[in-house]
Amino acid sequence: MFKLGKKSRERLETCTPDLQLIIQSAIMRSSVDFGISQGARTFEKQLDYFTQGKSKLDPRKPESLARAMHVITEDRPLALAVDIYAYHPVYEVRKKIAYDIGSLCYIAGVIQSTAVELYGIGLVKHLVRWGGNWDKDAVILHDQSFDDLPHFELYKPRQC
Repeated sequence: MFKLGKKSRERLETCTPDLQLIIQSAIMRSSVDFGISQGARTFEKQLDYFTQGKSKLDPRKPESLARAMHVITEDRPLALAVDIYAYHPVYEVRKKIAYDIGSLCYIAGVIQSTAVELYGIGLVKHLVRWGGNWDKDAVILHDQSFDDLPHFELYKPRQC
């Protein structure tokens, strides 16, 4: 059982309560340790990521800014997204690995199943969409033009 470190907790505190509860619950269930590399992001940071090609969302365009779940605005003071990284014991030393595909896929399953469980019992009002399966069709890494495996964001499921 793992828990988030101080910096990861501080980054997570910039996110909505639903996301905080999902991530805090998931880390305790995961057999792979992970941390939070980013929660809330400023408009300027998002623009920087866009110009560097690290994001497809240009915050200068209102429709893109609305979809940029890390970005905090006057209407959205807490982030709806986090980026994570995995920790691994390497030669008895814990090592931060930002983009380990296998670990991120495993952690994604833990985070998403945790969200489903918490949603099912009414503790959160959102589910989690993962950057390795944007369209939520269970086809991972094969049908997307942009993979963002460290990225997780909240969404409200459609009611039937």
